[in-house]
Amino acid sequence: MAERSGAPSLVILGTGAMGRYWAHRLAPLDPLIIGQAAPPYQVQDQSRVVTAEPRWLAWDADPPRSPDIVLLAVKWRGMARVQAWLSHHAQASLVISLMNGMGQEDVLHDAHLAVGTTTAAVLRLDTPTMRGITINGSGETILPIRKDWRMDALESLSRTHGWNWTWVDDQAMLTRRWVKLVQNSIINPLSALADCPNGDLPSHPLWRLADPLIREAKATAESVGVELPQDLSDQVRTLTEQTRDNLSSMLQDIRAGLETEIAAINGYIARTAAKRGMSAPTHEALTHLIKSLRAQL
Repeated sequence: MAERSGAPSLVILGTGAMGRYWAHRLAPLDPLIIGQAAPPYQVQDQSRVVTAEPRWLAWDADPPRSPDIVLLAVKWRGMARVQAWLSHHAQASLVISLMNGMGQEDVLHDAHLAVGTTTAAVLRLDTPTMRGITINGSGETILPIRKDWRMDALESLSRTHGWNWTWVDDQAMLTRRWVKLVQNSIINPLSALADCPNGDLPSHPLWRLADPLIREAKATAESVGVELPQDLSDQVRTLTEQTRDNLSSMLQDIRAGLETEIAAINGYIARTAAKRGMSAPTHEALTHLIKSLRAQL
C-alpha cells in the first residue's frame, strides 16, 4: 500500500467494556464504534469521570467508508459477526486484534491481520440510565512491527498522546501472546470459579492450581518453539495485585449468563498440547468446569 500521512481512519468493532475503553483512549482518532450498545458511555478512570460519545453504528448499518484500521474489541462469541462485517466493509483494512485467547489467524485468515495483546483491566458497569466502564488498570499494549503506514501512524500517535504501547518483532510478539494466554488461563477461570475479584485469588484455595497450569502451559509453548519466562508465576501474581479490584472478563460473562472464552484460552492450550502428543490435564479440567458452570446457569 502506498505511503500516506496523517491519522488513519479507525473503526472499533464491539461496544462492550473493551470497545468503550478503546473509544475513550483513542478519542483523538475520532473512532467509529460498531456494536449493540449505543453511546454515551461514562468512563471512570481513577478519580476522574468523563463521558465518551464516539460516533456509533449498529452492526447491520453501512459505514461511510472502508476504514484504514479495524480494532477488534469483541469476545470470541461474536466472531461470526466480525467475519461478516470485515468481509463486507474492510477487505483492505489493517485488522488489529487485541482479543483474549489464541487462534485468530485460523479464523481470520483472509484479513490483513496484526495480533497484539493488552493488559488493560476494564469493568463494564451499566445502569438503567447510563452505560459505563471503570478502568482498573491501563496496563501495556503490545503490537507486532509491520511495514505499513497505518502502523507507523499509530506508533507516532502513541508517543504524541502518551499511549502505553510497545512494538516488537514477530517472535517476541508470539512470546508475549503466550504470556498473556497463560495469565488469562489462570486468572480468568479461577476467578470465575471462585466468584471473586482478581486480587482475592492468591489467598483462595483454587490458587493451588496456578503452578500446574503454568507447568503444562510452559511445556506446551516449548513444543511450538516458544520459551516462556522463568518468573511467569511471579508475573501472574503481580498482575492479580495490579488489577486487584477488577472482575475478570470470564467472571463477568458467567455472572451475565453469557458464553465464555474458555475454548480460546485453556481449551487452546489443551488442544495444542494434544496436537503435539502431550497432555494438559489441568487446562482440560478447567475448560470442562467452566463449560459446566455456564450450562448450569
